[in-house]
Amino acid sequence: MCYKNSQPLTRIWFRKVASMPSPDIPTRYPKEIVDLARVFSSPMLLGPPMGEPLLALVNHLFSPEEACVALHIPRYIPTPLEKIAKKAARDPGEIKVLLEAMAERRVIWSSERGYCLLPLIPGMFEYLLMDGRDSPWHREYARLINALCASGYQREYYRNKSPLIRNIPVDEQVAVHGKVMDEVTMSRMIEDYDRMAVLNVCQCRQSLAFAGEKCLRSSPLDGCLVFGSFADTVVERKSGRYVSKEEMRSIVRDRWEKNLVFMTANVSHAGPNAICTCCSCCCHFLESVNRFGGTSALAPPRFFAFVDEGACVSCGACVPACNTGAHTLEGGVHVFDQNRCIGCGLCVPACPTGAIRTRPNPSYKPPAKNWLALALKNLPASLVNLVVTSVARRLRRAGPGR
Repeated sequence: MCYKNSQPLTRIWFRKVASMPSPDIPTRYPKEIVDLARVFSSPMLLGPPMGEPLLALVNHLFSPEEACVALHIPRYIPTPLEKIAKKAARDPGEIKVLLEAMAERRVIWSSERGYCLLPLIPGMFEYLLMDGRDSPWHREYARLINALCASGYQREYYRNKSPLIRNIPVDEQVAVHGKVMDEVTMSRMIEDYDRMAVLNVCQCRQSLAFAGEKCLRSSPLDGCLVFGSFADTVVERKSGRYVSKEEMRSIVRDRWEKNLVFMTANVSHAGPNAICTCCSCCCHFLESVNRFGGTSALAPPRFFAFVDEGACVSCGACVPACNTGAHTLEGGVHVFDQNRCIGCGLCVPACPTGAIRTRPNPSYKPPAKNWLALALKNLPASLVNLVVTSVARRLRRAGPGR
C-alpha cells in the first residue's frame, strides 16, 4: 500500500498537476519508480519535468521497494520513523531497514528527528557527494544528474527574480574601498566564527570528474567552506574536517589565486552558512547563469567591475579570469558586458595595466538577516514561480487544441 489520501489541499493540487498523463513516459519502469519520479518532479521540490532523464535517475537511486516507502517520506521536514510507518501502513521495524539503507546512500536526509526527502538539486546532489565516496554507483549517479542539469530545466524557476544566492568578496577585491566593505568580505566571515570546516570534495567538480571531465581551474578536493553549526554537521557526518582560522585564510587565498568565485546563500555573515568556490567549467549554478538565465536567483553584487578603456591595451588577460564571459576579445579588441558581471572581482588583479577596478553598485541590498528572513523575503516570488511552472507543464502535456 503506497498511498494515503489525508493530505493538505496544496499538496493534492501540486501532485494532481504533476501527475497529468504524459505519453512519453517509458513503460519499462516499475510503477513505484514512476510514482516517486512524479514526487521529485514537483515544483515544490524544484524538480525537472517528467521524462526519461528523471526516470532513469530515480530508478538508479531507489529500488521499487524503497520507492514505495519513499512515497510516504515528507519533504524538507524530518519526520520520525513511527509517523512514516503509520502513513505507509507498514510495520516500523519492517521499513526501518529500508529507510536506513536509503539514508546510508544519502538519497534521503536522516537525523535524530527522523527522515525527509530533499530536492534533487540543490539538496540531494550536495548531500550525496560531499563526503567524497567513489564507487560505480556514485559515478553512474554523476552521469545521470549532470545530464539532467544540462537539459536546462532550472530555467523554469527563473521567471521571477528571487535572489537566493550572492557573491561574497575576497579582501583583495575591495581593498581600495576600505572598511566600508568589511562586513561583506571573506575575512569578516573567518573572523566571526570559532568553528569552520572544509568539505572533503566540491560536489560539482566531483560529479564532472566522475564523468571523465577535468576542471580547468581547480580540483575536486577543493571542497566548499562551511561555518558555524553547518561545520559541526559536516564533520559529524564525516563529510569534512575542521580547520583553523589561519588555514581557512590560506584556503581562501589559494582559491582566489585559482580564479574561483565565492558563492553563498543571500544571508548575513552572522548566521551559519556554506560558501561554494565555483568555476564556470563545473559549477551547476554558474552553468545556469551562463546558459539558462539564472541571474534572477543572484542578488545584485556589492559592486561591479568597470573598465577604463583608455588604459586598456586589449591584452585579454581578464578573459580567462572571468567565469561569466563578461570580458571577451572581439577582433582583438577588449569588450566588457556589465550585464554579465556578477561582481566577483577576479578580473581586477588579472589586469596588468590597472584598467579594471571595482565601484559600488547602487542597486545593492544587504543580505537577509537569517535563513527564515531569506525564505519570507522570497516567498511571494517563489510561490509565483511554482504556480506558473506547474500550469505551464500542465498546458504542455495537454498539447494544442485540447
